[in-house]
Amino acid sequence: MKTKKIFSAFAGILLLSAVSCQSKLEGLYLDPDGFTSPTIEGFYTNTQQQLGIFRYSYGEMFHDFNTLNPVLGSGGFQNDGAPSSFSWVHDPYSDAYSKLRSFAAMQQVYNGLSEQDKQDYEIFMWTAGAIKEYIFHQLTDICGDVPYFNAMQGTDLNFFPPFDKQSDIYPAMLANLKEISTNLDGYTLNSSFIQQQFPRNDVYFNGNITMWRVFINSLRLRLALRLTNVMPDLAKSTIQEVLADGVYAKDRATSITLVDRRQDQAMELLIFRSLSERLTARLFVPANMLNLMRKPGFADDPRIPVLFQPDKDGNYTAMPTEAPDVAAIAAQITTTDLAATFPSMYNRTTFERNFGMPYQIITSSEIHLLKAEAKLRWADLVIVAADEYRAAIKESIDIYYEINALNTNTTYNGYIPASKAVKPPDADINTFLDQKTAEFNAAIGNEKIGLIYDQRYIHYNMLKPYELWADTRRLMKELGARVRKSPSNIRMMERTVYPTSEELNNPTNFQAVKAANNYTTPVWWTGR
Repeated sequence: MKTKKIFSAFAGILLLSAVSCQSKLEGLYLDPDGFTSPTIEGFYTNTQQQLGIFRYSYGEMFHDFNTLNPVLGSGGFQNDGAPSSFSWVHDPYSDAYSKLRSFAAMQQVYNGLSEQDKQDYEIFMWTAGAIKEYIFHQLTDICGDVPYFNAMQGTDLNFFPPFDKQSDIYPAMLANLKEISTNLDGYTLNSSFIQQQFPRNDVYFNGNITMWRVFINSLRLRLALRLTNVMPDLAKSTIQEVLADGVYAKDRATSITLVDRRQDQAMELLIFRSLSERLTARLFVPANMLNLMRKPGFADDPRIPVLFQPDKDGNYTAMPTEAPDVAAIAAQITTTDLAATFPSMYNRTTFERNFGMPYQIITSSEIHLLKAEAKLRWADLVIVAADEYRAAIKESIDIYYEINALNTNTTYNGYIPASKAVKPPDADINTFLDQKTAEFNAAIGNEKIGLIYDQRYIHYNMLKPYELWADTRRLMKELGARVRKSPSNIRMMERTVYPTSEELNNPTNFQAVKAANNYTTPVWWTGR
């Protein structure tokens, strides 16, 4: 397919227009005399292949580690005595709209189809619509108000959409996801050539409609909990609907994960390169996390050997968060020999050199913790909070041992045998789980929610910064410092700023968000 270069003086918004073959701007995008025509199938697969949606990309994670690790306490950082400054080299705003380009192109092609073809292609549009909402939920969580309802209309000469309020975006996302889930309930592919191609083009789930519903309903549960401080009735009703439906990530078998198919390119393009480049500067064991996993009177958390690897002395040592003598500690840090470091680092076999690592999109551990918190907020929900809490920890242990076991590479530079961990016997794991459940049952007031947050902190660790960041900001309203795991000199980043092109090219609409164009104004759903 021949294409012409798309010029964008308005990087944040013109990206919404993407590629089109039937519009007033047709000539800017496709050469009608080219050898091939754009297809929904091609745009659909391209939508799923975008880096950074479900696969952690190198560039984004490289900057996320630098920006969010200290804010969340998910990397080894010390209080150096100087208040932190805000910066984020990565541009999640423009990046999100870039990821939506193929979806916009799909919609343009779909609009010009016959009614019969539209019916055959509806499965493509519905499932792509779920991906669109997934991208938008991450975008609005990071930025707050963003163009949503009138976004992706550049092909109709609408280059400057207004900024929609997050308070309007969230109910719309939940409504759209509910509609898609309902449409897919009981749906079967027909015998048409178009629909028979769907499994081939569906990179994520290979045409498994049930797994699409698991993903969509699990996402609805995640989004519902965002609203506990601002729209509790909508949060509760959404949770009740999904629980009644019964199709969501309930266990390890239904957890939504993705293994990259091009592992030969994984180091160059995906999270692994960013891990490699940040490991010895950002990814030491955080003291607050290790302290939670080695509480006095409790058995050691079984995840310690698969999340972390021993230091040069064979011990699991953390980077102190509030170090009395940063210079003295820094002098002991060894990074030239990655087989003999001090302090301990994140486990390189589990993470950095594990190109078959399944990306954890929405796991059952996340859903169990979500359900446990929901029960604490709405006592009439038919949920046993302690059982969900226990299941979340157990399944988190399971998945990290599975991930560690997937990597059979023992020849990489700096490999240590201790990074390949042997899973403890079930009896030992159950003893630990019994202790954690008893601790949860004994907790009073908001401490139960605090313990749930602690498990999110461990389970997400450095792999899921956006979700950990969202839960931290949301729960600060109720728990304050209880959910801050960062050094005390690190200020909370509440959001990121818009690209400078927004104010330059869309000045009238930008006035609505200008006052919040900073790093310190909380997004709406925090309730602060």
